[in-house]
Amino acid sequence: MTAGYKVKLCGTTSRADALLAAEAGADWFGVVVETSFSPRSLTIEQARELFTDPPLPAVALVFEMAEPRLEELILTLSPIAVQFLHQEQPDVQRRLKEKFPQVELWQSIHLPPAGEAVELEPVKQAIDAYLAAGIDVLLFDTAATVGGKKKFGGTGITADWDVIRQVFDTIRGKVPVLLAGGINPDNAAAGLEAIMPEGLDLCSGVEASPGKRDPDKVKALMAAVRQFETPKGENKQ
Repeated sequence: MTAGYKVKLCGTTSRADALLAAEAGADWFGVVVETSFSPRSLTIEQARELFTDPPLPAVALVFEMAEPRLEELILTLSPIAVQFLHQEQPDVQRRLKEKFPQVELWQSIHLPPAGEAVELEPVKQAIDAYLAAGIDVLLFDTAATVGGKKKFGGTGITADWDVIRQVFDTIRGKVPVLLAGGINPDNAAAGLEAIMPEGLDLCSGVEASPGKRDPDKVKALMAAVRQFETPKGENKQ
């Protein structure tokens, strides 16, 4: 099996949880910024502390943020990447790539929960447009109605991995892909085996409560990923 799967721990709301992610061996931590439906959301000003000398590369997640505010976010926080939770206009992404070439742009692709129907052609067309705009990373996540509100990520609900695999196989090798949506220590290895992405992105699966990470779950998640990386039959003493 291919070694070196990446892990992003998202929904970070405190310096302590950013340090926990770093100590556990994660590759990035994510901060949800000015996203009204998320209980983990911080304002740009509140997030500044997390992006100042971060212990890991820090990603800012946004939802329908106006372009001038996006520019302000980048100038204020200097994130390694901005992740769009919504279907951002490729023209906006092109302009951001030109103006801030040092910042990666990540795009979430949201599919319905497993068992719900989905039309794949519009999804593939959207992905093609993002790739043409210069998106650096794609993430497959779940959009679901929770508590009467539509949420894009952070739902703890998985999409249909067979559907994700169908879409991913058409773009494999073009940009790195992370699997998100309902990932936890118990199903992380199964998700990696089903999709074979470059890594995992998770939030609620390693939390004690929304916005508060559980150290034991983080440890179990990272152990599951590293164990999956170990070739079968290898001595693990």
